[in-house]
Amino acid sequence: MRLLVAALTLAYVMPTYSILRRFAGTRDDLTLTSLKVDGSGAVAPAMAREVASALGSTWTSGDLPLTTSLSIKYPGRCRLELSGFESTKTLVVASSNGKKRTEGPEFIAAQVALEELCAFFSVKSAGEGETRAALDRHLTSLKVDTKLVSHARFLGQLAFAIGNRADGNPQYWVYRDRVPPDRFLPARIRFTDERGTWDVRFIDYSSASVADWIPRVVEVYRGEELHLRLTALSADTRADLEKTKF
Repeated sequence: MRLLVAALTLAYVMPTYSILRRFAGTRDDLTLTSLKVDGSGAVAPAMAREVASALGSTWTSGDLPLTTSLSIKYPGRCRLELSGFESTKTLVVASSNGKKRTEGPEFIAAQVALEELCAFFSVKSAGEGETRAALDRHLTSLKVDTKLVSHARFLGQLAFAIGNRADGNPQYWVYRDRVPPDRFLPARIRFTDERGTWDVRFIDYSSASVADWIPRVVEVYRGEELHLRLTALSADTRADLEKTKF
């Protein structure tokens, strides 16, 4: 009987509404008002020379290492800073409730990373259903077909894939917890816009330093090519962000 129940549980495909509602509930329950995450970054060789030149750094081969800082003021305000080790120049991308801006040299992969981090991890509301609705609007804006949900596996973990699974279609993948609490944390978002075809991957929510406030690792692919990796190393939930320019 237990095996039968387990098989039926695994076979059940939860609708998008329920998946988003459960994730939204975990965000609304956050007691945080702000979050500052410091970490490291790596620009893949495909873009390393261009980014190094923009930041005034040198690059010869391999990944270009960076220092990173992500600031979140709940709800909806985010700022990502990328700096080289050999330069005082800083690349900044920011979003304030959907209004986007940049400071310094342009690096599209950083813009995409910040936009998706902000869309999923800065949402929070006291209103019933508002966070879920905001998530649904974001997926709709990326043309994800939220009527389609299927089982998937991502990095060895069970997942739900929302959207048409055929290559080239927008998709939102969600880690599926096998035991309570059912958090349904974002695994990846795939879409195409005027800047290119993107696959943003959210990896590892087991880090003690950032809990499940954000993923420990974020990878941004353009097509099949990795452009940027962000790794969270420490988090401060009491950082004073009042003067931070979002």
